[in-house]
Formats: sequence, C-alpha cells, structure tokens
Amino acid sequence: MTRTLSIVLPLFDAALFLPRVLPPLLAAVERGEALEILVVDDGSTDDGPEICRRQGLAVLASGGRLGPGAARNVGARAARGDVLLFVDSDVVLRPDVPRRALEALARRAGSVAVFGSYDDRPRARGVVSRYVNLRHHWVHQQGTEDAVTFWAGCGAVERGAFLAAGGFDGARYRRPSIEDIELGARLLANGGRIVLDKGMLCTHLKRWTFRSMLVTDLLRRAVPWTRLILEGRGELALNVTRAEQGKALLAVGLSLALIGGLVLPRLLGAAGVLFLCAVLANRRFFAFLWRQEGPLGALAGVLLHQVYYHVGMLGYLLGFLAHVSRRRAADQR
Repeated sequence: MTRTLSIVLPLFDAALFLPRVLPPLLAAVERGEALEILVVDDGSTDDGPEICRRQGLAVLASGGRLGPGAARNVGARAARGDVLLFVDSDVVLRPDVPRRALEALARRAGSVAVFGSYDDRPRARGVVSRYVNLRHHWVHQQGTEDAVTFWAGCGAVERGAFLAAGGFDGARYRRPSIEDIELGARLLANGGRIVLDKGMLCTHLKRWTFRSMLVTDLLRRAVPWTRLILEGRGELALNVTRAEQGKALLAVGLSLALIGGLVLPRLLGAAGVLFLCAVLANRRFFAFLWRQEGPLGALAGVLLHQVYYHVGMLGYLLGFLAHVSRRRAADQR
C-alpha cells in the first residue's frame, strides 16, 4: 500500500526565511511526493502568513503563541496523509527528503519515525552561527541508524503512531525546546522504532548570537533534557553520551586549573595538559571545523566548544536541582 505524506510547517515570525523554505515544499506537492502542506501560524507578528497565502497555501491558526509543539499538533490533527513530515520554518529541505522519509519508514520493520540532519552548508555567517550549525550537523552525523531520540526540524512520524502517543506536549514546552526529544521517548515506550537517516539533509538558515547559543543550550536543552532523563523518560543519546559527559568534566577541570593558576602558577602547566587533552578528545570534530572553516574557524570552535561543555554541566546541575525540588514538593502534598 502506498502511503501518503503531509508536510506540517509551524510558523512564527519567519517571513525572512520563507522565500527559500517554501519552494522545495511546493515542489514536493507538484511532484506528487507530498499530499499537502499544512502551515500553522503560531501568532506571527510579521507577514509570514500572508506570504504563504500568496503561494496558495491555507494557513491554520494555533490560537496564539503556544509554541511549535502545539502548532505542529494543530497541523497533525488536520492532516490527511498517513505520514507527517515536520519541517521547521528556518529549514530548507533537500529535494529528496520526502522520498527518503517514506523509504526509511518502509525499509525498517517497526519504524514509526525518521529524522535527518542539517547539512554542512549553513547559510548564516558569523563565527557563532557557523559553529553552532556545524556542531548540530556533526552530532547527527555521528549517530547510529537505530536512534533513541527524535528531531522535528526535519523529521517524519507515522500519523497513527503520533496520535497514539498523544502528539507533542505543548503544555510543558511552550517555547522551542526538547518537545521532539520527549515525543521520541514516548514513541519508543510504545514499542516503535526511530530511524536516523544521515542522508536526509536540510540547510539551516538560523543566525545565532553568543547569547542565543547560551540561552538555548542551557534553558531550552540541557536543563529540560536532564529533567527528562532523571524522570526515567529520556535516553543518553547523541550529545549526552557518557563520552560527552567525560569531555564536559575535562572542560571544567581545564577552567579550574586556569583559575587556580592565577594563584598558583604551577597549575598553569596542568591547564596546558588539560587543554591538549580537550583538543585530542574532540580532534575529529575540530578537524572537521578546520576543513570547513580554516584554522581561525577551528580555533574559535575549540573555545566555543569548551563554553558549550560548561553550559551543559551547569544545565545538568540546574536540572538536577529542579528535579529534586519537584520531587520534594510532590512528597509533601
């Protein structure tokens, strides 16, 4: 039986990106690879919804600024296809993504979801933007085909499995966060399999600043992901493996040695050794940055990656404290 595919696009203030985001989606419909495009406006303040209407697309309303998870749920409920392909509004799909998504789900028995990866050609300029987008690409490219997480930036789910799992938790995640990871945990708990297709590529258009990187990595990723894991509903996957946790401890040790070196200069020698270890531990990633960005881009990546690990450690601490506080409050009721 041939399965049909519906594309769901949550929209919030993305007018700048739509001239590049919409054409491959419209082309998929024209080729008959997608049944429809469901645009869900999540309270945009720009003319993004009007741009979509001028392309002949019907625009649904989420009912306010409810977050991408709730917006995707609106599109999923209205969809007519057997498979839901979720695409973020700052992502440009490669032409073969709809076909690859359906093929991946058909190829692996028991598969209910598949997701892809950012490519290695991010459009936004600037050191931080290049580092963050290439880091995301690298992380997914290092994963295994049998995934224990899900990603909704470019990911597809069988509609029946999606509805049976209850969709995205829009009440808990009212801002872009780990709503897709949490959904993946429920899909797995229901007995489904999730596939990572590294060749299912898309280009990320988002521009990152140092501040937006810190806020996202800490408050939107590390803290809620830690809480999910401590609740027993998340897995150590991709960028939260044991090896990555060890590298984070190495980064913190490096900082402590540098700070201590201000008082005890002999600790600077230890800091030098720890820095070398940090570079060697991530040598494949830094070599990738060197190939992509040159020596200066790789050096910036080395420094920003240490910040990334510090944020992850802080996020774990905050997430642990929030989890303990929540459990104590529950016990006192």
